[in-house]
This record gives sequence, structure tokens and C-alpha cells, in this order.
Amino acid sequence: MPALLVKSTIDIGIVTTNQKAMVDFYGNVLGFPALSDVPMDGFLVKRFQVGDCVLKIVEFDKEPTGRAVAGGLGDSTGLRYWTVSVSNLEEVLSAVRAAGHRVVDGPTEVRPGVSISLVADPDGNLLEFVNRPAS
Repeated sequence: MPALLVKSTIDIGIVTTNQKAMVDFYGNVLGFPALSDVPMDGFLVKRFQVGDCVLKIVEFDKEPTGRAVAGGLGDSTGLRYWTVSVSNLEEVLSAVRAAGHRVVDGPTEVRPGVSISLVADPDGNLLEFVNRPAS
């Protein structure tokens, strides 16, 4: 039986031990609008609107003992990156660099009129930006 969706988009959750830097990156550097915080028993969720999706930056009261595998796209299996489509890739990359964050790759034209670039957030999570003409 297929899942019976009640919401047509997904939420993405990133667990961090560095919530302040992550909130600054996603809220101030990338300009994703902040939503209300969700305090839970043992952790705090900071939320951002990313198009129709919600990005959740989660920090636990008790620091997790394990760490995600660092590296590039092909360095390990599992969730390696997520993608946001924009119409102003150069401005996004300029803001990332100006704030002292790393552009990992690109921009690279993958087909006529479409370029991609990878950036790393403060925890090293990869975020792919796809430059597409505004529709």
C-alpha cells in the first residue's frame, strides 16, 4: 500500500551541534525566511521556509555522540546533498563567499541555460544550487 500523503512537499531536518552558525547561514546568508521555533522535550527545532518546503535545524540538549560522514558527493553512501533551484546563482555564491563559507564546486553549466554549484553549510552539509530561468 502506498503512503497516503497529506502534504505534497517534504521537510528536511539537519541535526547540528552548531545551531547558531547554521541559523545564521540559512537565515541571513541564504535569506530563507524564518518560521516559528518548535521547542521539544530535549531539543529545539529552528525552521525556515524554502519554497514550499520546510528546513529544520535541530539541536539536542545532549550532544549526539556520532557524526555524519564528511566528504564529497561520491565519498560515501546515504543522503549527500539537497537541491534548491534559483534564478540568481551568482548572487547566492557571492553571498556565501562574502560570509566566509565554502563554494565546493561550480558553477558548472550542465546544459544550455542551466548551471549548478555546490556549497557547504557550517557543518559541511552539501547544498546544490541549480540556476534556472525564473518561470
